[in-house]
Amino acid sequence: MIASLLVLGLVIGSNNFAVALALGAHGQRHRRGRVAPVFGAFEFAVPLIGIWLGAAVAGRIGAIAGLIGAALIVALGAWNIVSGIRSQEYSDALAARMTSWHGLILLAATLSFDNLLVGFSLGLGNANPLLVATTIAVFAVAFTLLGLEIGNVSRRHWERRAKIVSGVLLTGVGIAAALGWL
Repeated sequence: MIASLLVLGLVIGSNNFAVALALGAHGQRHRRGRVAPVFGAFEFAVPLIGIWLGAAVAGRIGAIAGLIGAALIVALGAWNIVSGIRSQEYSDALAARMTSWHGLILLAATLSFDNLLVGFSLGLGNANPLLVATTIAVFAVAFTLLGLEIGNVSRRHWERRAKIVSGVLLTGVGIAAALGWL
């Protein structure tokens, strides 16, 4: 159980890391006191909603619930890979708009959408909602702060690569869940 939570935290946190790398590379490190708490709040709340929705649906779909959850995670991973390949680099002006309060809430909500699906798939099983949400939020905040720092120092645009790696990791988690390894 603990190993599964750590893997989940690493995988989910990698999305935040990818975006934080880009923001840090565009000089937004100084807004870390704003970025990390907003990301953390969304990364905590959205998986809870997903888990509760998944738990409500699990009773209705019975034995195939685990496979549906795994398929959702694999699909999400594939989507991350494709969007990472297609993504365009941010400009400094766009990065500044994205870290305004309005932009940051929109960005955090967008980043957390995948957590709704992950939470939903976990809710199809018997996951502890608060433990899962706390794990995701802690990793998301840690990876956000790390990404902002590394992005700021490097000033290189690694966001696409990090997004692709995140997609590969999510796909692997979904396959492992389908095989009953998680």
